[in-house]
Amino acid sequence: MNGTLSQGSWKIGTIIGIPIRVHFSWLIIFGLITWSLSTLYFPQAAPDLPAASYWVKGVLAALLLFVSVGFHELAHSFVAKKYKISIESITIFIFGGVAQMKGEPPHPKAEFRIAIAGPLSSFFLSALFFLLYMNTVGGAKALFSYLAQINFMLGVFNLIPGFPMDGGRVLRSAIWSKTKNFYYATQKASSIGRKIALFFIFLAASGFSVVTPKMLRSEV
Repeated sequence: MNGTLSQGSWKIGTIIGIPIRVHFSWLIIFGLITWSLSTLYFPQAAPDLPAASYWVKGVLAALLLFVSVGFHELAHSFVAKKYKISIESITIFIFGGVAQMKGEPPHPKAEFRIAIAGPLSSFFLSALFFLLYMNTVGGAKALFSYLAQINFMLGVFNLIPGFPMDGGRVLRSAIWSKTKNFYYATQKASSIGRKIALFFIFLAASGFSVVTPKMLRSEV
């Protein structure tokens, strides 16, 4: 997958020596997020504003979500570099972001710290945007409410113990620490990850949906 992402992406900058790339597929999610926020979320969360204002906020929210995902991946990369693991690049694509690391963590503690850094960074951003939400009014309040919620959800979602997600890597670090066998830990975490994936597929096939009212409206 990394090769495919590299072929369909372009470099937009470098942070702490790491090339930051955007895959063309991200434009799809950028457009969908901008449209849904501009036509559904913001008109409900902050009524009586000009239509142009909703579109400006929709674009800004989509861009800040992009920055949030990049920050999440940079947190992984920053800790990985502390353990002398080089980062080829960070790529943002339709399903989120990925830091392309060269090599594996040297020990379970490093694996845990690298994995947990991402969700912790998302929770940090969620708290930051929540503070901004508490100290603003009108359209800005709705914008920061959305960003606080989406970053919190990003942190929680990544803690699901399905390898190779962050939670799955945390699980692998625990199994690795207990068994002292990296390959067994990887196989076990991967097996659990497949079961979790099948569980979510089953939920989707059953028509199950998670309703999050505050993603549709915000009290301002």
